[in-house]
Amino acid sequence: ANGQNPNSGTGVCPLCDSTCKTCAAGQTQQCQTCFSGYYKSGTKCVKCDANDSQITGVTDCVSCAPPSTNQGPVTCYVKMDGSSGGSSTNKSGLSTGAIAGISVAVIVVVGGLVGFLCWWFLCRGKA
Repeated sequence: ANGQNPNSGTGVCPLCDSTCKTCAAGQTQQCQTCFSGYYKSGTKCVKCDANDSQITGVTDCVSCAPPSTNQGPVTCYVKMDGSSGGSSTNKSGLSTGAIAGISVAVIVVVGGLVGFLCWWFLCRGKA
């Protein structure tokens, strides 16, 4: 799965460098593709927020691609909110229970309205 052929004696594939998703056959230090959160620079993978030669990382970037000209800032697809630790936050201040209760109430009101309109037009229309 990492681009390596299994060792004929042990049947185990050699490990690529820890930053490589796949590496060149027989060359465990030459990355071909990188894990999410890294960009390919030459034959190695570098964290999205780190600089390497003429490529500039982007602070708090967790998903990126190298610039097409191999110089300048990486193209950052996803940035981590520095204050949230990367997890989603509830910025409204409402608890999960309150949000669920409001959602159920809205569904009940809309359902009641639809039921009333059906009764009004179907049952009352015959009278």
